[in-house]
Amino acid sequence: MKAPPGDIAPPPEGDLQDAPIESVPYVGPTVATVLRARGVGTVGDLLAQLPRRYLDLRGADDWRRVRHAETGTLVSVEGLVEDARWAGNPRARRLSIALREPRGTSVLRAVFFHAKAGMSARLAPGMTVRLTGSLKQQPNGPELVQPKVLAPGTRTRSIEPIYAGIGSVPPGTVLRIVTAALERAAQWGDPVPTDVARALGLPRAPDALRLLHAPDASVTPAGLVELAQGRSPAHRRLAFEELLAVSVALERARRSAGGARVFTDPAGVAELAGARLGLSLTGGQREVIATLLGDLGSGRPMRRLLVGDVGSGKTAVALAASLAVLRGGGSVAWLCPTTLVAAQHAKTLERGLAGDAGPMAVLLGSTTARARRQAEKVIAEGLVRMVVGTHAILEAGGTPPALDLVVIDEQHRFGVAQRLAMVAGRSPSPHLLVLSATPIPRTLALAQYGDLDLVTLAERPANRQPVTTRVVAAGDREFVQRTIQRALDAGGRVFVVVPRIDGAPDEDDGPKTGVADAEAWLAEALGRDRVVLLHGRMSADAQKEALDAFRRGTHPLLIGTTVVEVGLDVPEANLMVILGAEFFGVAQLHQLRGRVGRGGQRAACLLVPEGEAEGAAARLEEVAGCADGFVLAERDLARRGAGEWFGERQSGADLTLRFADPVRDVALLAAAREAAARIVADDPSLARHPTLSRAVRRLLQRGASPVAEEAG
Repeated sequence: MKAPPGDIAPPPEGDLQDAPIESVPYVGPTVATVLRARGVGTVGDLLAQLPRRYLDLRGADDWRRVRHAETGTLVSVEGLVEDARWAGNPRARRLSIALREPRGTSVLRAVFFHAKAGMSARLAPGMTVRLTGSLKQQPNGPELVQPKVLAPGTRTRSIEPIYAGIGSVPPGTVLRIVTAALERAAQWGDPVPTDVARALGLPRAPDALRLLHAPDASVTPAGLVELAQGRSPAHRRLAFEELLAVSVALERARRSAGGARVFTDPAGVAELAGARLGLSLTGGQREVIATLLGDLGSGRPMRRLLVGDVGSGKTAVALAASLAVLRGGGSVAWLCPTTLVAAQHAKTLERGLAGDAGPMAVLLGSTTARARRQAEKVIAEGLVRMVVGTHAILEAGGTPPALDLVVIDEQHRFGVAQRLAMVAGRSPSPHLLVLSATPIPRTLALAQYGDLDLVTLAERPANRQPVTTRVVAAGDREFVQRTIQRALDAGGRVFVVVPRIDGAPDEDDGPKTGVADAEAWLAEALGRDRVVLLHGRMSADAQKEALDAFRRGTHPLLIGTTVVEVGLDVPEANLMVILGAEFFGVAQLHQLRGRVGRGGQRAACLLVPEGEAEGAAARLEEVAGCADGFVLAERDLARRGAGEWFGERQSGADLTLRFADPVRDVALLAAAREAAARIVADDPSLARHPTLSRAVRRLLQRGASPVAEEAG
């Protein structure tokens, strides 16, 4: 339903960014429901929907372009429909017309595929219309394919932004809604102090929004390229807003941290943890544990990011730190990305902490309300000092009142808000240890985790052999089956990972291989009684049962999604098969490969693409030829930046930053940190910076939802 044009209702506290999407003209209840379902609930969300590209229509209405243009030239010309006919297969509904120059001899053909019945009425012979599109040279002259049809006399913009549709809201409607919202750009609450923006040469926020969504004829060709590539002054201005907000949030968290309890290590927790886990700690693990113990004994809150390649032994290091806190009378909470990882860590911690932890509480998304109430009661009474769980522990009552150490596993799967929520508002402040198995180059780590001190664990355990990795020809099922059979004959376990639960339909470009597809041919070839499935639509109990069957070996072939990507430790696993490998990012492939060979045996990984996507073969060969995750990470960063650092953007990827790229915008980030330090020092409560305070709140709310508890 359309709402009539009119003024946008005054947004809360006068800030357009917080105005509800329903306050924009042309957004009725139906459209609002669709937009909100896709994360567009405010005008700020709407104006963050940037154009996919821009059409430069300056001079495009000149018929001389038609007569002399090359393929790809953009035209927007009016003419008389001289001929219109349906052609080809009736099902294809291909409409072909001939458009003649009004006062000339040039003729331009246009073709419309899957044309609706009403299209022929709009393009009947004798009618005058305007067509906009890119020319394609054909043997019989220039042609437009699927051009936009406009009424004669329609005034086109000098530069027209082209948007993607949002759900069922078509691109044209998105343009109309954005244009209506843009009329009130002056109401955009600007969180950047005027003196800061002026010193950095940044435009005003309303001017930046107009440049992004409605560039005019004054934009140079070079400026239009910058807009299309996301490198314009407007992008820099809005990126700085976000970077300033996150920098202020982190600066306030640092300043409010205060002191922390002191924990010393009279018992030698490194040796104790290693002995209880049956491990011989590496020199690297000992060094990192010594660093963490130094932090725990300093009286200042530890803020550490521990980066370690897959299989480097980060869990043992974090367990040693936890042991030091628990033996000193403190309490600990571990935040994990999935139910499976949380359950596995709970077992490892029970073994490694032994009696030092006392009773342990495990809180998951699947924990029943009754069990949760019981857990909250004993936690509140101080009877439980060790809590392990997923995002469920972020809820009230999920952690001990006096929390001394927080361990966050796989930080990239949680937003900034979770990191702050676990430690903010507590006195004394808890120590914080963040783990990441995704190898992060130092440049990226400093950009994304500037509030944390980086420590790296690069040494692998002595008994860990490199995983032999091979790229298999697309469709070579026989080789895959033979390799799986050999791995099973050796008494191993085999992971088969697919890109998604359901394969994409043939008409879509997505991965065609789903769980059921892989199960069909593998079960037939290798025996259905040996196969077990694991994916995110299964209940927590069903997932646990499947993984237990895999571990025991009763079902040694596990087919699943990337729910197996992080944290799972099955020492007998000796083969990883990744189907549709081209649909995974480099970091994901390396993470998945790290799930095998953890028992010290020889192990292999097969990368099996579905087809021959451009550039995919080189990327897969690069992964196959390099076992060092840090080297792969540096190469990947150099090749494509940090925009999709953790592979294809998927459910749960951190969408906190919409305009900023912490690596690309590293200079802006440094300036934002300097400005944040000055602002917070002068105005700790942000009472004199209300728009900045709202910007911080909005940004943390966008990052407040961790990824779906289960992948897939």
